Amino acid sequence: MADKTDKIGFYGMMGLAVLTGIICYYAFSAVTPVPGIVDSIYRQDLPPAPEATAAAAGGGAAEEAIDESAFANKVEVKILAGSSTQGNPDYEPDAATATSDALVTWVNEDTVPHTATSGSGPQDPESAQLFDTSIIMAGETASVPAEQMGAGEHAYYCTVHPFMHGTITVT
Repeated sequence: MADKTDKIGFYGMMGLAVLTGIICYYAFSAVTPVPGIVDSIYRQDLPPAPEATAAAAGGGAAEEAIDESAFANKVEVKILAGSSTQGNPDYEPDAATATSDALVTWVNEDTVPHTATSGSGPQDPESAQLFDTSIIMAGETASVPAEQMGAGEHAYYCTVHPFMHGTITVT
């Protein structure tokens, strides 16, 4: 008789385990996230991008091509390899000098994207008012005429890595 009771107990536990498994499967599949669908009480739609930003992001006509042959005087600032790691050297030269008729070119020798944006950092209300190269991909260059910057010493930084700082003095 004890043998029969053990079998009934075993089959009863197995039945409950199967029933628990089925209930858990359907309960979890009902709340599993679906790729491409964001269902959250915290979701907020992003505001539409301004036209200038959208055109620049798409490589549109917001940015005029610069005729480098029109500049006899050129200043090159290198974005050094490894500069995306805080504490490493970033720009070479860190303090560049250019005449007002020069073309200032930033060359990205690093393996990650960078920018050269006027201002002391993202918190600066004058950030990007004088110049902004936008994203400079690895191995690419971006140029800004010195006359666009105006005379004086101008601080700049990388918007992707705000700890990267340099200066350009236009005479």
